[in-house]
Amino acid sequence: MRCRFLAIITLSYTPLIYAQQTLYKSEQGELSAGVQIQTATLLEGNNRSGGAMKQNLSDVYGELTVEPNIKAIINLPHDNQLYAGYSFIYSAMLGNDPSGITQNNVLMPLEKTDFTQIGYYPYYKDAGLTEEKYIGWRSGKLLESWGENAIDLSAGAQDYKLGTGLLLANGSDDGGYKGSYWIGSRTAFTNTLIAKINTHDLKLEGFHLETRPRNPATKKNYDGVNLEYNYNDIVTIGLSYINENNKGHRRGIHEIGSTIDLGYASLNNDVYNMRVNFLPLPDTLPNLSISGEYVNQQNKITLQPTLDSAVSQRHIAQGGYAEIGYKFADVSWQPTLSYRYTRLGNGFDSMAYGFKTWGTWFQGEINGEFILDNSNLITQVGRLILTPTERVTFNLIYLNYEFVNFNLFKL
Repeated sequence: MRCRFLAIITLSYTPLIYAQQTLYKSEQGELSAGVQIQTATLLEGNNRSGGAMKQNLSDVYGELTVEPNIKAIINLPHDNQLYAGYSFIYSAMLGNDPSGITQNNVLMPLEKTDFTQIGYYPYYKDAGLTEEKYIGWRSGKLLESWGENAIDLSAGAQDYKLGTGLLLANGSDDGGYKGSYWIGSRTAFTNTLIAKINTHDLKLEGFHLETRPRNPATKKNYDGVNLEYNYNDIVTIGLSYINENNKGHRRGIHEIGSTIDLGYASLNNDVYNMRVNFLPLPDTLPNLSISGEYVNQQNKITLQPTLDSAVSQRHIAQGGYAEIGYKFADVSWQPTLSYRYTRLGNGFDSMAYGFKTWGTWFQGEINGEFILDNSNLITQVGRLILTPTERVTFNLIYLNYEFVNFNLFKL
């Protein structure tokens, strides 16, 4: 069944990026620092398409994020290196955005406490939190026959993206008491362990990732392996296995407003992922590309009441997309046309998908960011990109939504 959403949105967005400045550099290593400042003001008419929550939300709201960072490199023999980085994000929001996570003058269960406390969210919400804090080692020319930097080992709080980011890209929640949901500057996973081997046309990765949600009781772990093969930059194939679990973060079951646990819930999902990206006619039409991805999830949730036996719920969910695109490289403004069909089935776990370019993978301005989730959803996207200069890009995007099961969605 199809559903239409109508809202009028005016957006002002300003990113101020100050490039990394080298503070120290020698044969022994390098130290650099930088800062990124982002602001956004949004004006919206017919908030949430006129839903009942509209009166408690802001027609005008503003966001701000400031992210300073510092990075260091220590050079070792054979050009291998130790590296480290640290960044901190201050984020703020004035008003209440269409997510409805916070509402004006409404007594609400507070997400930060796993809804055990009831209270009011302030009109101005802000938070200052560490974003990245990592250390790593890369092999340089130590294994020269494998290629430069064939091995890369890292740990800490850092970014990680699998493929296009359909499953893994965004390790942290914004919005709510943190502010700045729309800008979405927080993306790093925490307590990560990432091992990468890149040798010639093969890439092998193993990883442990932990999320940083607004509600700490919903924290998840992702343990997985990823294998990719690239053939002459014509075909890239990726295969991944991910175990999604909440080991060490088992969630208590309780009534809203109560701190008394009535049991607990544990999560243990097995996820299989296959990706492909290729140029079907590399000699005659080198700017024609086709890509696709398939996901099979075998999801298992175990509910263990305090005074009763455990109950396990098993569900197999599937999802994926297919996309075709063509770039008219020899035409003024280099227009690029693309079409993408995505189906994410009923019960599909959207995991930690992320925003990297317009249309991937928050599907739609406002609707795709605040209202819809990557589950129980069929989306068709038509897109035209125009690039008059290197620093200016225009996007014209058409989205059509259809729910796999409309009865599961409530506006």
